[in-house]
Amino acid sequence: MLNKSVGLLEVVGMVTATACIDAMVKSAFVEVHNIKMIGSGMITIVIKGDLASVKEALEMGKETASRFGEVVSVRAIARPYEGLESLIDPIEKGGNNEEV
Repeated sequence: MLNKSVGLLEVVGMVTATACIDAMVKSAFVEVHNIKMIGSGMITIVIKGDLASVKEALEMGKETASRFGEVVSVRAIARPYEGLESLIDPIEKGGNNEEV
């Protein structure tokens, strides 16, 4: 992740997740790093970028999710621990490839 901040937005429903992704990438300079389908319709969107952009994108995603569906959780992580990437994206970094 190379000193990039990480943002996590957990929502219910694919339509809600799609609308959130669209709003987040249009509102700030962030990249979608991963999308995890947790189960029971819950989807976690993982974004990365500089801290200010991640916070702005999460705020926009949260507002969008409130309009289209349900927000479960929102979290920004500044300067994440290096080992966190293997947990967020296990297949690329050689971690456990089972989804939690």
